[in-house]
Amino acid sequence: MGITLRTLLTVAVSASLGLAYPAEPPAPTPAAVPCTTGSPVVTAGYTINYAPAVPTIAFQQGYQPEPAWSDGHVVGTYTFGVPQPLESGFAYAQFKCQYYCNNMPSAGSFFVNYAPAQGGLGSLCSCFDELLEPETFISMNQTLVGGWNHICAA
Repeated sequence: MGITLRTLLTVAVSASLGLAYPAEPPAPTPAAVPCTTGSPVVTAGYTINYAPAVPTIAFQQGYQPEPAWSDGHVVGTYTFGVPQPLESGFAYAQFKCQYYCNNMPSAGSFFVNYAPAQGGLGSLCSCFDELLEPETFISMNQTLVGGWNHICAA
């Protein structure tokens, strides 16, 4: 059985097509969402399926993420109303914020602070692509705040 010119041409054409059209690279895998250990928390009857993220320093007037860190890691924000009474209304706003941030593919944490909006009450929800670490926080005149980190799947 001999090699014919037709066989050589078929091999050469097949090889050149392989060089001209290389195989597609594998699709990039999405980055894993940052997460921590912990258990969901029930606050005012609302379950927050994230672990609390708090500073190690007890700030007397409240706290917030450091603005430069926040600007570099924010992946979404939203303002939710805070129904009365204020304490349970704020718990509800945090509950709603977790679901908003769950829709951000890279959100690993969120922070909610009470912010009386013009003409009404509200809370600012911010979703971040990194965990809120204790050193992330600075003192700020925020009396109702909540920082939360995504809990790793078991």
